[in-house]
Amino acid sequence: MSSIQAVCVGVITIDTIALVDKYPSADERVSAQEIARAGGGPAAVAAVTLSRLGIKSAIVGTIGDDADGKEVLRIFEKEGVDTSGISIGKSATSGSVIVASKEHSARAISTRQPMVQAPINEAAKKLIAQAQWVHVDHVGITRLTELGISRGNGPLISFDAGYGVETFDPITVDLFVPTDRQMALRYPGIDLAVALENDSMKAGNTVVATQGSAGSAGFSPETGLVTAPGFTVDVMSTLGAGDVFHGALVAQLIHGFPLQEAMLRANAVAALSCTGLDGQSKIPTTTELDAYLEAHK
Repeated sequence: MSSIQAVCVGVITIDTIALVDKYPSADERVSAQEIARAGGGPAAVAAVTLSRLGIKSAIVGTIGDDADGKEVLRIFEKEGVDTSGISIGKSATSGSVIVASKEHSARAISTRQPMVQAPINEAAKKLIAQAQWVHVDHVGITRLTELGISRGNGPLISFDAGYGVETFDPITVDLFVPTDRQMALRYPGIDLAVALENDSMKAGNTVVATQGSAGSAGFSPETGLVTAPGFTVDVMSTLGAGDVFHGALVAQLIHGFPLQEAMLRANAVAALSCTGLDGQSKIPTTTELDAYLEAHK
């Protein structure tokens, strides 16, 4: 069996998503156009995205010894994601109930209390040792020492900064992916291009900011500033689109695409994922992605 190329470390959840025309008022009942149940969590969605795009991926995190945990395992196994690095914790598997509004093109999320992460198991450490990349979310970034890796000591490290981590320093990772809003908070009143350059040159790494439907902008010492436009699709839900982008970006870099083209392709993958309700069912394969890009030149 060939080696795992990317390991995703962090949050694993099971989500129930309802699509409504508009949010209900207090004590109002509305009919859902569609209800879906799917795996979630930034690291988990990235792992599925990597696998769909032809990268041998694994997930490291914690689930409960319960029906939801078993369902999560079935989802990963169906997607071809290695689950040997998952540990069983003492509390229930994390989960969310999400209501997506077509009227507002937004979503409301109620999340079960996050579970305490179980210790990293030996299988996870073996997966890390053979990987080219380790992709971490806001929980995974806090476990690098436990994983036995650091920048320059082990695989390349990618950080999904969709949720802020106060103590985070970009110098600790090879690829830092915040949102444009987070960059605005880091550098108030500073143009995004300047902010990206500041972080990248200080850390000597690659920084890519997601910009929603507008696309993405990135900077590395090798490329300087690069931008990639977004794609217009018939959006059903934007749930998980950022997580999909992160997985897709790492996948394209592993495939050998230069940064700007990797960003463009990741933008397309994230956009296509928005045509489904659950954030995962419409993630394209590489063949589907190539066909879409060819049709939208």
